[in-house]
Amino acid sequence: MEPSVSLVRVRRGSHVESLHRGLVALWEGARLRAVLGDPQALTFYRSSSKPLQALATITLGAADAYGLTAAELALATGSHSGAPLHVAAARSILAKAEVPESALGCGGHWSIDSDVAHQQRLIASTPGAVLSNCSGKHALMLAGARRQGATLHDYLAPTHPLQRQIREDVARLAGLASGQVAVTIDGCGAPTFAVPLAALACSIARLAAPFDLPEPLARAAKLVVDAMLAHPEMVAGDGRFDTELMRAGAGAFVAKGGAEGVHVVAVPRLALGLVVKVEDGSDRGYRLVVVEVLRRLGLLSDAQALTLAERQGHKTQKNFAGRTIGDLEVLLPASFP
Repeated sequence: MEPSVSLVRVRRGSHVESLHRGLVALWEGARLRAVLGDPQALTFYRSSSKPLQALATITLGAADAYGLTAAELALATGSHSGAPLHVAAARSILAKAEVPESALGCGGHWSIDSDVAHQQRLIASTPGAVLSNCSGKHALMLAGARRQGATLHDYLAPTHPLQRQIREDVARLAGLASGQVAVTIDGCGAPTFAVPLAALACSIARLAAPFDLPEPLARAAKLVVDAMLAHPEMVAGDGRFDTELMRAGAGAFVAKGGAEGVHVVAVPRLALGLVVKVEDGSDRGYRLVVVEVLRRLGLLSDAQALTLAERQGHKTQKNFAGRTIGDLEVLLPASFP
C-alpha cells in the first residue's frame, strides 16, 4: 500500500505546476469504510483535536457548574478569528470559572483574519493571550482544572491531571490504549496527539455518534457536536473554511481543521468520521478534497460544492489582474468513498 497518494493537481495554464499528496480515511460506525494511503500512518491531530480536548472539562461537570453556554463550548472547539464575539466568549468562560485572564498559557498573536487584525491593532499595542485562536480551548482547560481542584499554573503539562484525562478520552474514542497515543506540544503550548490515520478517523466518527461510549463521555460528545452545529461562527469565523463549510451543511456535519494540512469532518446522522492529511502541510491541499468527498456522500449539493470549491478552495486560479491562469483538480479515484 502506498504511504500517500496524489490528491490535488495544480495547473498553470495546461501544465502541472504543483502536486499535493496525502492520505484520506473514512470511518463508518465500527469499520474503516474507505482509505487512500497507509491507514497506519502516524497522523497528528493538531487543532482538529479541540472537540475531543473539550470532553474532559464537560465530564468533570464544569460546563454545568459554571453555566457555560453552547456558544462558549463551540469556541473551545475552534481556532477562532479573535473577533469581538470570540474574545468576549473566552473572557466569559474564564470569569464564570473565576480564573484570571493572566492564567492563559497560549501566548498571543494578531488575528489570522487580516480585517480583524487591523481592528485589533487599533486598540492594542501588543496582542494579549485572549486574542490567540486557541484561547477558547485554553479557557475551557483552565475551567476544567479549576473544577478538578487541580493547580492552574501547570495546566498545560502533559502530566497534569486534566491533560492525563484528555489523553485518556482521545485514546478511548480512537480505540487505543492511552500509551498508544503519542503526545507532543502544539504551537499554543498545549499537548497535541498523534495516532494512526484510521484510529484518528475512528475517534471523529465516535465523536459524531457516541452510542458505544460510556456516560458521561457520550453526553459530553453530544454537547460538543451540538454546540458546533449551533454556532459554526465560533469554530472559526465569518469567511473562513470551517464556518462556511458547516453553514453549507446546514446541520449535517461539523468540521475542524488543524495545522500542517489536517482536517476532520464528523457526520452524526451517518456515524461517519472523515480525515484528510496533506503531506506538505497545506490547507490548500485539503479543502477541495473535503468538499468533493462531502459532495459524493450527498452532504453537499453540486451547487454548494462548486461555490465552496471556488470561494474556499480557490479552484480557479487568477492573477492580480483577475485573469484566469490555471486551476486545481481533485484526483480522488472515481470509486472513493
